[in-house]
Amino acid sequence: MGGHGSGRWGVSRRPLAESMRRIDLATLRLDEPALTSGHRLQIECSSNGGERVQATTVYLESTRMYFGGRRLWFRCPRCEGRCRVLYGTWRIACRRCHRLRYLSQRETRSGRANLAMFKIVKRLDPDATFNELPPKPKGMHWCTYERLADRYDAYDTMWAMAIMRHFRIGRR
Repeated sequence: MGGHGSGRWGVSRRPLAESMRRIDLATLRLDEPALTSGHRLQIECSSNGGERVQATTVYLESTRMYFGGRRLWFRCPRCEGRCRVLYGTWRIACRRCHRLRYLSQRETRSGRANLAMFKIVKRLDPDATFNELPPKPKGMHWCTYERLADRYDAYDTMWAMAIMRHFRIGRR
């Protein structure tokens, strides 16, 4: 009992990116539109008690875009990689350095298919509360509705196959 691979498999214990404190360059540029690649930011982390834990200098870098203009990036203080969002608890670093995952990466195949089906249902009827394909809304082209209905059917098949696969494995 308790050998290699036993226990709760399939659920990572790594923290999620959505649960971490974050510094997003896009929202920072709304407050400070004059930021350029020559700037550097001094970021201080503090514990829950208010005492200063770490101070980090984050540099900004810009890259050229294909049709003109420049894109601004943070340089991760740990790996020196470019990123748009820095995460922090007791240290400031990018998502790769913290080994963070997104909540959507935990979804099973059937869960992803179910969410995609519900997204189509919400597009056709914003007031829908169940996951059944509603009739064509007034004003929508038939070819658009048929394309969405075909996509809905494909996701429904994916969902059914994943559920059947799940129960087939469970019967061993």
